[in-house]
Amino acid sequence: MFSWIARWRKTDIRKLIIIGIGYSSHNLSKALLAAGGYQIIAYIDEEPWNHLNRMNGAKIHYPSELLALTKKHRVDGILRFEGEGWQPDSGCLIALKKLSADDIVLNGLLTPDEQISVIGQYLSR
Repeated sequence: MFSWIARWRKTDIRKLIIIGIGYSSHNLSKALLAAGGYQIIAYIDEEPWNHLNRMNGAKIHYPSELLALTKKHRVDGILRFEGEGWQPDSGCLIALKKLSADDIVLNGLLTPDEQISVIGQYLSR
């Protein structure tokens, strides 16, 4: 009797925004999509020629759009790599915390599977 109810339950999908569109970001996003359970809402990049292009199914946006996208889509986590690309300032990080979005800083030297493990640890808190 309850089997039809289980079909209607929404799967717990974690919504993410990835800062950067380099090699590390691309590999991680492919691994996240293959793993399942994650949805990439957007990528963040400063370069004007990348704006609104798509990478692995999500649009690339300017850094100034980060907070609005986080709020609009109720994002669970913001992923960024140590020392790579644009980095949010302290005011932006405080605003993200108020929106209940985890700021997850990853080491680009880890494998995508190791990075996914780190992401899972942050989001399970």
